[in-house]
Amino acid sequence: MPSLRSLLLACCLLGSTSVFAADALLNPVIRVGTAADYPPLTSQVGGQVVGIEADLAAAISQRSGHRLEFKVLPWSSLIMALQQGDIDVIMSGMSITPERAAQVAFSAPYFSVGQMAIIRVADLGRFSSPVQILQPKVRVGYVADTTGAAYVKKFAGMTSLRAFASVEPALDALLQGEIDCVVHDSVTTWMIDKERRYSSLISLRNPLTSEALAWAVSKEQPALLQMLDSNLAALRADGSLERIESKWLPVRATVEKAN
Repeated sequence: MPSLRSLLLACCLLGSTSVFAADALLNPVIRVGTAADYPPLTSQVGGQVVGIEADLAAAISQRSGHRLEFKVLPWSSLIMALQQGDIDVIMSGMSITPERAAQVAFSAPYFSVGQMAIIRVADLGRFSSPVQILQPKVRVGYVADTTGAAYVKKFAGMTSLRAFASVEPALDALLQGEIDCVVHDSVTTWMIDKERRYSSLISLRNPLTSEALAWAVSKEQPALLQMLDSNLAALRADGSLERIESKWLPVRATVEKAN
């Protein structure tokens, strides 16, 4: 008979799907990957993950009997960590895109956003509409590996683009005059409306895109996906989802997409 060591080696050689296909719900702890750099959806305070995602995870833990435990990882490594079995689910404000859907299975959407242009209040005369950022000599900042990045790269020949690892350094660069605009989604625009340090910034209210946020799991974890979807439906039905969103986003701007 082959040794245990040789069997394990054979499993590894067959690929990650053979090693990590066990039902994640068989474990008491569900490992949740997040970048924790996207307030108020997910961020870190005192070493703890907080925000809409954290509160939703806590609500699901209470309902399901599983402990959802966060693991903070760089945004760019989340999908790889999921595919390699290092985490069980991504809860990090991730938009559903065809490219991502080819790699992971998405839950039902829990939130809708749109990419928006954030500028300095002093530049309102220069940028009276979002499309005016898409012109030569405008320095546009964006967060790498996001749907905002995908949007602005369509216009790479028209503008000067600069990538950032997360949204806060991008906003700091805008405050300091290093760039003229940040393209990020509407959750960020609601955040700058609330925080005094961003009082000199404003978003151009017409969204540039329309996107849905959802959680991601391995395509080989249908039971986990069903558990998340059923709990999300219950949270939506009893008003918990709306209460959690309102806690973190007490003021939401009403926007209409430009023609």
